[in-house]
Amino acid sequence: MKEQQLIELLNNLVKQPKEIEWVEFKLNFHSEHEIGERISALANGAAIQNQDYGYLVFGVENETHLIKGTTFKPKHHKKGNEELEHWLSQRLDPRIDFRIHEFDYDSQRNIALFVI
Repeated sequence: MKEQQLIELLNNLVKQPKEIEWVEFKLNFHSEHEIGERISALANGAAIQNQDYGYLVFGVENETHLIKGTTFKPKHHKKGNEELEHWLSQRLDPRIDFRIHEFDYDSQRNIALFVI
């Protein structure tokens, strides 16, 4: 996905009146295990709701859906000596496909978006 497509996707996701089964908003990183649990739950939620994808978004306030940005950079984060993306993909059972996108929403707000 190109950066403009990611920005448009984010703008559409934050228009949801509340968090739903296939979209989760977080401001910053909490733990690797929590991300794994969220990926699994969002994959299930998307399947139940007949959505093509689930989304885990870092940089958006949960209650207000305000885009605030995040300091979390999952593509550079490591669990031990292993890259987070690889660590997660090796431990999710059953296997769940996901992609991580890091992008600048604007010059001051960075977003990390997991597409599941």
